[in-house]
Amino acid sequence: MRNLIPVTALVLLIATLSATAQNQRGPKPAVSSEILALYEPAEFKGVKYRLMKPIDFDPSKTYPLILSMHGAGGRGTQNIKSLRKWNEWLADEELRRKHPCFVLVPQSPGFWLDPAAEHGILPEPGTLKIEDLPEGMREMGQRTLDTAAAVAKNPNDPRISNGVLGKVLEYIDTELGKQYKIDADRIYCLGHSMGGMGTFVAVYQHPDRFAAAIPSAGAFYPWLDAARIKDVPLWIFHSNDDKVVDYVGSRHPFERLKKLNANTKLTTVTGVGHGSRLSFNYTGDDPEKDYVTEYASDRPDKTDHVWDWLFRQNRSGQVGHAELNKTLAVINDQFKHVDVELVEWPDKLHQQLGKLKKIAFMAYPVKRPEGKLPLLIALHGGGGRAMSVERQLARSAETKGLGLAELAERGLILLEPNSADIWDASSLDTMLDYVLENYIEIDKNRVYVMGHSMGGWGSWSWILESSDRFAAAAPCGFPGGDTGNVGRLVKLPIWGMAGGADGTRTEGVKKMVERLRAAGNVNVKYTEFAGANHSEANAAVFSSVELVDWMLGFSRGE
Repeated sequence: MRNLIPVTALVLLIATLSATAQNQRGPKPAVSSEILALYEPAEFKGVKYRLMKPIDFDPSKTYPLILSMHGAGGRGTQNIKSLRKWNEWLADEELRRKHPCFVLVPQSPGFWLDPAAEHGILPEPGTLKIEDLPEGMREMGQRTLDTAAAVAKNPNDPRISNGVLGKVLEYIDTELGKQYKIDADRIYCLGHSMGGMGTFVAVYQHPDRFAAAIPSAGAFYPWLDAARIKDVPLWIFHSNDDKVVDYVGSRHPFERLKKLNANTKLTTVTGVGHGSRLSFNYTGDDPEKDYVTEYASDRPDKTDHVWDWLFRQNRSGQVGHAELNKTLAVINDQFKHVDVELVEWPDKLHQQLGKLKKIAFMAYPVKRPEGKLPLLIALHGGGGRAMSVERQLARSAETKGLGLAELAERGLILLEPNSADIWDASSLDTMLDYVLENYIEIDKNRVYVMGHSMGGWGSWSWILESSDRFAAAAPCGFPGGDTGNVGRLVKLPIWGMAGGADGTRTEGVKKMVERLRAAGNVNVKYTEFAGANHSEANAAVFSSVELVDWMLGFSRGE
């Protein structure tokens, strides 16, 4: 490795003194004081993390992001041990100049998982026997089965509730994404040992977020559906003489992924034990040393330098129009009440739409009533930003706008734009101008907007900016209801919805409703779904036919 980037003597002195003081009363860093100075410490909703900016950082540029997950040795809350040797290698000056990026290193007090994710990682108690697992996984498997049994009795078991992955992803979507220009199509994750397992978990629970992943010396649980991770480019590393995490932890999922024609490759090394030095410094196979790479199919990129391979991967290139059209055909075969179409914004318009993706979804009633039709615009949540458009389409049909249009079976047009970033009101106004001008069947006096989570915030910010464009709105499940001048919204019918167990989002929607009523808005409604968490509230909002009927009862100007 070449020399690290120069830093001032003062910064090094401060970092060294700080590290010395911390070492006297707490854990010792696994990296040098120079590296510690490069990774700035901070905290988000109780999760400690460190962030290294790109070398020669330029705030006007867009950069990729690496999410780096420590192993068991990095667990804690003091934000020191989370930096591991590969974080030191990522700070190498030559590498940083060749591949400038952000590196985010959160610290977990427990294991890596998102407790609120739609897909959990524990087996249902009683559905799995220890003898069903590969022999090298049985010790770890038994601990997991014991955890599953304990969690079944106590859903707040700290082994699950301490999982911080969900908050880390929320931080990327909110504060980090607002402060810096992060390329949503080039977010990568990696880790070693427990971090390697966490990398598998992150991709399994959120396959549409990552452009690629490097799980090193990890394991993918045999009871999890490997089809969920088959399309994410994976480069798995493991030494076949690992005495800490058995090699079968990587070999077994690779064999499963081969049967699925996956975008995966596995590099097996010998003589490394449980070390990470080869995983994150790999420059090519060496058969004489038994360093060999295998491919699950003809899909993986065969670049042999690990960092060159990683930064070549781009999520937007993973699915093309052929896959989109295939998914569209499946949806239209299943739907009975609406026909779903893809809308591709013209190049000239798309250049004016900021972070809106080039393809949107539109649903028309199969039985079109005579006359002009109302338009309902549904804005997706933060998870959609990092999804491929193909996955967004499938997701919308399951639990978003398209699914609601099919369920409601009303004579309306539904439009669902897709964004790679926070919703921008001016971009949405530009989009709506184009739609109303080119889709003459739309009734301009009956335009409605709704959304949940980031979509709720987008709906709220849009009506604050352009309230006169809408006949009614439903901003739901977002925490920012204390923002903006509600005096502009006195005449606009608004229905806020939130899950009863959705924390700051519940309080945010309540605050919005209180402010609107205090300002004199007499057409305000509030619904709280008792005990519902964030994802359950989303499902409730996008299955509310009553909400659709209520909005359709209003026309602009009446």
